[in-house]
Amino acid sequence: MAIINYRVDDLRALSALHTSGSFVRAAERLHITQSAFSRRISQLEAAVGGALVERTTRRVALTSLGLDLVRKTGLLLEQLDDAMVEAGRSARGESGRIDVACLTTVAYSLLPPVLDTFRQRYPHVRLHLRDDTGQRVVQAVLAREAEFGIGVLGPPSAELHVEHCADDPYVIAFRAGHALQRRKRVGWKDLQAWRVVALRSTSANRQQIDEALAAAGIASPWFDEVEHLSSMLGLLRGGVGIGVLPRLALQAGAAVDLLSRPLHSPDVVRRIGLLKRRDTRLSRPAEDLWNMLRQQLMHHG
Repeated sequence: MAIINYRVDDLRALSALHTSGSFVRAAERLHITQSAFSRRISQLEAAVGGALVERTTRRVALTSLGLDLVRKTGLLLEQLDDAMVEAGRSARGESGRIDVACLTTVAYSLLPPVLDTFRQRYPHVRLHLRDDTGQRVVQAVLAREAEFGIGVLGPPSAELHVEHCADDPYVIAFRAGHALQRRKRVGWKDLQAWRVVALRSTSANRQQIDEALAAAGIASPWFDEVEHLSSMLGLLRGGVGIGVLPRLALQAGAAVDLLSRPLHSPDVVRRIGLLKRRDTRLSRPAEDLWNMLRQQLMHHG
């Protein structure tokens, strides 16, 4: 199908002429001069390749071709106007949706107070949250499935702009009454005496810890393994064992009955930050949400 070059303003001129029945009134309606209005009609006829208006000394009327064009484009012009109005409202934060990818631990520990503040400023903007692992957060941002993400920062990437906001150390967590409660800090070597629950070896957290321990010449202390962090929290609350997990994971309401102690020798931390594609320009609401999350992360870092 051949593509015809035309101007939307010229289609609006034809519609205004059909409604008003007069070049003078149609030009006034569009707030342009009569000569400019006539030029729009002529441009549209040249693009179509046929007469759209019957001009006589007594009246102005649309030809059958002109009437057919007005009927077919009238609804499209209304939809186009509605789309532009809605886009403007979204740009101003009066409506729309923000897609954010976020570490699960951050989502349930730090997001609620941020979202409460965000809602006060943008009550009609919806949030679509992809809470997932650090690796999948990065993948979602790179694939443009999220405007930006909150994740674990890895090696520098040419495609990503990142802002380091917080260090999230790994801690040992346990139920109240455990012998470790008497200590202020716990060394990794000391964990060999206990049954330690770990995330599976495919977890990015587990891989980071195993690499750090191997570099320090310390044997891995793992006894039981689980797939998900929620399963680990359930085991720990039941007194089944003790577990190594990021400190942020304990800042959720589900873990208020668990105690923790810092792990040292070596100190192992996750670098948490905000990330987006370098070629992505955030909307005004998304940029404000980015700044709110940065402040919250830095406060807890």
